[in-house]
Amino acid sequence: MNQKTFPKDKASLKKYEKRVQNFTLGRLEKEWEAVKDDPTPERRDIVAKELREWEKMRSEAKRDFTKYMLLIYLVLGACATEYLYLFVAIIKRMRGAPPHPEITFTDYLPYFPYSCAIVCFVFQFYCIWSEKEKDFTDKIKKFGQAAITQVIFVFFLTNGLVGLVFGHYYGFFAIPGPIVSRIISSIIVALSIFYFYNYHTDKYKGFLFKSTIPLILISLALEQIGRLTIL
Repeated sequence: MNQKTFPKDKASLKKYEKRVQNFTLGRLEKEWEAVKDDPTPERRDIVAKELREWEKMRSEAKRDFTKYMLLIYLVLGACATEYLYLFVAIIKRMRGAPPHPEITFTDYLPYFPYSCAIVCFVFQFYCIWSEKEKDFTDKIKKFGQAAITQVIFVFFLTNGLVGLVFGHYYGFFAIPGPIVSRIISSIIVALSIFYFYNYHTDKYKGFLFKSTIPLILISLALEQIGRLTIL
């Protein structure tokens, strides 16, 4: 608690405000601890205003970073797809499957969404476990809430992109024809992008906008509609 008398004239407050504007975030937080119990509001308001500015900048930086996160997942996922394909091929060979006669580009497509999901999983795992201020329980809780949710978003988005670009939507139960695949994929891509960015920006509240369950149910329903077209 700061008991020191501080001058309240405009010149002193203006000088104090300019000094506070040059503080780092850590120094600003310490200053807030010193002035938050000040009986007069002048310094509290100045420090609180600067803290809001810092929070605004961090939110904007987070949104800017989110714009590139999907691109990072796509690029790294594309690089990892071949290795995932070879890994699965080795497992199949060990279980007695015959060797693939010739590998084509389309053979890699079903593995692309899983590769991107794995990249997202590893990235989120690293980010959460590198937070030193959180204990093990908090990390587990955040990992379950944040990482798994984003992995699901990324998986459906990339699977939709494959269907939209190449006309093969690789569903869990069926692979519809090119036209139906592109229709389903366009809906899945739009929903996945909406959910992914809303998760980071927190623009829309509520279970329907924050949970992955609606996205999963919608994708399964669309897949079953697509399945009917090939029966």
